[in-house]
Amino acid sequence: MTDLTVVIGAGGIGQAIARRISSGRHILVANHTQASADEAAGTLARAGFEVTAMQADISDRAAVQAVVEKAQGTGPIKALVQAAGVSPSQAPIEAILKVDL
Repeated sequence: MTDLTVVIGAGGIGQAIARRISSGRHILVANHTQASADEAAGTLARAGFEVTAMQADISDRAAVQAVVEKAQGTGPIKALVQAAGVSPSQAPIEAILKVDL
């Protein structure tokens, strides 16, 4: 099995970190929507990475557990990038506390 980098939060920061630390690794990208995870996976794949995309709401314990299970079934986890988060310009305080904490 190929070593794995797990990236939660598939925006620019998550992708940049993944590119920097994932040479020779498979990348599992998890993001709030499947469409955004797929978009990030496509970008990383075009850069030469082997990528799997999945939807995961990190404020939902079951969704986080699903990421763990998918990762464990994909390969030995060598890195975890937690780049998910929301700011006051993106969401109300309730969502910020739920996601960021």
